[in-house]
Amino acid sequence: MNKRLIVLSALIGIGGVSGCSGPAQPSAETGGTGKEPAQAVRSAPTEPVELSIYSAGGTQNEEFEKNYAELIKKKFPHVTIKYINPRDGEGSKFENLILAGVNIDLYYESIGTFFSTMSRNKAQYDLSPLIKERGLDLNRFEPTLIDAVRKNSKGEIWGLPVTTNGMSLYYNKELFNKFGVPYLKDGMTWDELYETANRLNRTDGDKKIAGLAISPSHSMRMNVYSLPFVDPQTMQATFGNERWKQVLDPILAPAKESAYRAKMDELEGKLPYSGEWLKKQELAIFGVFSDWQVVSPTPVPFDWDIAAYPTSKDLPGIGSQQYPVYWSIPAFAKHKEQAFEVLSYLVSDEYQLALSKRGGMTVLNNPSIQKAFGQDSPNKDKNLNAAYYNKFAPISPKTDFEKTAETAITNKLVDLAYGRTDLNTALRQAAEEANKEIQSAGK
Repeated sequence: MNKRLIVLSALIGIGGVSGCSGPAQPSAETGGTGKEPAQAVRSAPTEPVELSIYSAGGTQNEEFEKNYAELIKKKFPHVTIKYINPRDGEGSKFENLILAGVNIDLYYESIGTFFSTMSRNKAQYDLSPLIKERGLDLNRFEPTLIDAVRKNSKGEIWGLPVTTNGMSLYYNKELFNKFGVPYLKDGMTWDELYETANRLNRTDGDKKIAGLAISPSHSMRMNVYSLPFVDPQTMQATFGNERWKQVLDPILAPAKESAYRAKMDELEGKLPYSGEWLKKQELAIFGVFSDWQVVSPTPVPFDWDIAAYPTSKDLPGIGSQQYPVYWSIPAFAKHKEQAFEVLSYLVSDEYQLALSKRGGMTVLNNPSIQKAFGQDSPNKDKNLNAAYYNKFAPISPKTDFEKTAETAITNKLVDLAYGRTDLNTALRQAAEEANKEIQSAGK
């Protein structure tokens, strides 16, 4: 993945909330009212305390300080934050810290590997008792985010989402203007998008312009059909499911055009990606995380906008899944009550509103917080409501072998795009390769 894209998404978080969800209802589990509690049932101790926070993705130190530490210390003057970054060396890796007996009070990681990391290191801790004790209403969250926790945590709550993301379409308005193509609009189907994109596959002087590219990793992980890479019941790759042909279509359909394959030739056999859109201005439409350029401190050097992610005819009104970052309190944490108080703040209306305004997508079901998305960013005049135009698809279950299976099918994409192999063969081979690795790992 493009390094800049990874950093931007990791720094702010991967956020997204359904704009079509109804108002929160009273929760029997938490005793909630559908609103954020005015006061916790019982407060955590207020004696001075140092909380250690670990970022699995290695959030840059200055970004962690700005987006988390400063706000936490302002809210809780008695709390000192110690940030542990795995980028600091082998000794800072989570497993090595556990072996060394280092305390970690809060741990955060994206959904792809969060649950496997927790169970593999026996770090999982059910937050349900603290949630009930403190009156934290889970109905305030976008439902698929909490459903995913329960499904992947064996009915428990191993963590709470603090940041999240969906998928949207970024498009270069200058290329649309140059070629006389109408701008994208919210509510398009994939077929409508393909038709538009094909009109943008052009040669412009010495430049080859590609109409459309969808980030393969994001679109597969966040597919509308909620297909996992690996079935958690059988621990086998799911590529035998016919739906995978539809999942891969947005990645491969643009390559049916010879002008698009010519662009791939120019890229030495690679699919167009973020650099062609942002740096070279040789890609008209790019499907990626909704917050990608909304959170960027560097202005895009051309006129652009975003549109809602396209929908499939068989699932109208449903966009991508979300890809949240969950925060947990490890089982061995020394300051669980104080850590939960901080976590409660990070999912509060106060913090989530600030997050939304600066360009991160909220995990809450609050329409006013959703509408604030990006309003303090330089890009507030863009079509930012597109990020919440569709409902979110349920989040697919996760296993320890997501990356194994994803890599197996990703390695087939270029040959598929060029027509050097057919889809049935590629899916069968990817399944065989993934299953072989899964079986070997289980021995």
